[in-house]
Amino acid sequence: MVKSVKIVCPLLILLLVLLFSGCSHVVYPRGTIPVKTDVVGSIDAKWEVSFVNVVADSKLTLIATQGSHKYFADYRQWTGLVVSQLESELKSRGVQVQPEGVTTFKIAVESVGLFWGSFSQRCIVRLRVEKSDGSWSKTYEGNNASGNLPRAVEGAVYKIVVAILSDQDFKNAMR
Repeated sequence: MVKSVKIVCPLLILLLVLLFSGCSHVVYPRGTIPVKTDVVGSIDAKWEVSFVNVVADSKLTLIATQGSHKYFADYRQWTGLVVSQLESELKSRGVQVQPEGVTTFKIAVESVGLFWGSFSQRCIVRLRVEKSDGSWSKTYEGNNASGNLPRAVEGAVYKIVVAILSDQDFKNAMR
């Protein structure tokens, strides 16, 4: 009886340590934050554009670790959210967004990073926008800190969309 207790107790402790040692989290923006017209201004032209998500695979990529916690992101899903928000923001500003527009932009999230400070979390997202003909491309970065992780993530995506919509180079590339 004593021998079985000596064997079972260490195995039970080992099992509990393994059970609680590795927590995985998938991080993604829960929704979009609308961009007010007075933040980026209006777009006066009636251009016809389209956006293509060029992240090929939908796979989980490790973006951060904190202690025994691992955080993953699906870049294809993140890019799809940015594309969707860009389309809706441009439509509300009078731009014709079509599946096969005259000007097509390829969009891809290149990296996502999560960082922890004393009182807040920070999310940094890098996104590349490129004309399909290769004549123009630019990388944008969204950097946001907040007291909770979902707000940090959504704020970083919001800042990327604001940067794209207010960028005169992007407006010129739409022509």
